[in-house]
Parts: sequence; structure tokens; C-alpha cells
Amino acid sequence: MTLAETLESFLPLNSTLRFGEVQLSRTSAGRFRAVHIHDQDSLDSLDSLDSLDSLDSLDSLDSLDSLDSLDSLADLREMAKFDSNSEYRPLKTAPTLKRGWITECEAPPEFLKRLDAIYPGVFATWVAYDNGTYDPVPLRKTLDRQTGMYRFSGSITDQMANRIMREVCSPGCIRKIAWSIDDQCAVSRLKRNKRSVPVICTEACTFAVGQARELVKEAYDKANAPE
Repeated sequence: MTLAETLESFLPLNSTLRFGEVQLSRTSAGRFRAVHIHDQDSLDSLDSLDSLDSLDSLDSLDSLDSLDSLDSLADLREMAKFDSNSEYRPLKTAPTLKRGWITECEAPPEFLKRLDAIYPGVFATWVAYDNGTYDPVPLRKTLDRQTGMYRFSGSITDQMANRIMREVCSPGCIRKIAWSIDDQCAVSRLKRNKRSVPVICTEACTFAVGQARELVKEAYDKANAPE
């Protein structure tokens, strides 16, 4: 089964699916849609309309019309580059995806490309992990292969590793950590429910590696401070 076919199987007709800060849906006619999770109410209201006879119906359409229709991969990539304050988002899975847009298409392969424009490779990572063909890399293994100014980052303690997860990973990224601290530390495999696709982290990113270096340096400087 291809990735596009897998995505299609996750989204049967008249269903919704959460994917990070994005709400995916598929209409009764088979059309795929994606909006920010906080803009989903506009689509719910529109899909429930039988006529335009009420003021509420018109208000729902006005709310939907306020969403920018993004139909190209370039437009979606550009949207995902910046937060609502026009600040650059170096991490595409930071919890700062802007609101106010919608993208729709008919073909599953095209819809997958549009999701990849927002969250590059994230859906494929989940499918490979869920199929057991891609295993997470323990944190210490990632740190031990660093070179240059980061070569000492592998000497962090378990307490430092937990601090990285608590202070860097949890507040700064929507990914769920699938990696362990080391080979000796067992981690339960993440599972998908019918209403969402997990956005997972299978290896510590450069932000976590950078923080590991800072913590090691901080501990070294403290231990070797002149009396």
C-alpha cells in the first residue's frame, strides 16, 4: 500500500482526523480538506447546512470565506514558514502553525503532498514506525556520533536528558517522543487511534543536541570554577 493509499484508508468518507495542529477531513463526495484545528468549526458549520435561509448559515459562510485558499505546494510551504506574528519558524513541528487557511483537493497523492508541505515527511515517518520498518534512535546514540563543538554532548546524565525533554521538547514541539535515552531504557511504542495520526519524533533534533551541549558545558564550568 502506498503512503497516499494509507492516508486515504485513514480518512474514509465523512470523517475527520487530527494531524498535529491540522484537522483533516473528507467529504461525502470524497474531497479532501485540511485547515488549522482552530478553524475547523467553520467547516463543520458549512457541512451541516441544508440551505442558506438563516442568518446563522450566512455567518458560517462568511467565516469560511475568511480562510485563505492555498492550492499550491509553494503557498503551503510559505504559510508554514512563519507564525501569526510573522516570525520565522525554524522547526516545522513547533506549536505555532498560523490559522486562517484552507486547502482542498480530490486526489490522495496530491493531498499527501500538501500535508508534506506543512509537515515534511511526518506522515511517512509515522507509517514506517507503525509498520515496524523504522526504529527510533536512542538519545545517547545520537549524541555519541556528534563531532566538533558538539562532541562532548554524549556525556550528559539521565537527569540532563530528562531536562531536555521537559524544557526543550515538550514546550517547543508537537512531536511525541518515541526514542529512549539509551539502549537499556525500554519505551512503549506509540499507537494511533481512529481520530488522529501521531506526530512522532524518532530521533533527537538539532535543538535537543544543542541543549545537551549547553548542559554539559554548564556542568563542566561549574565543576571547574575557581574557588
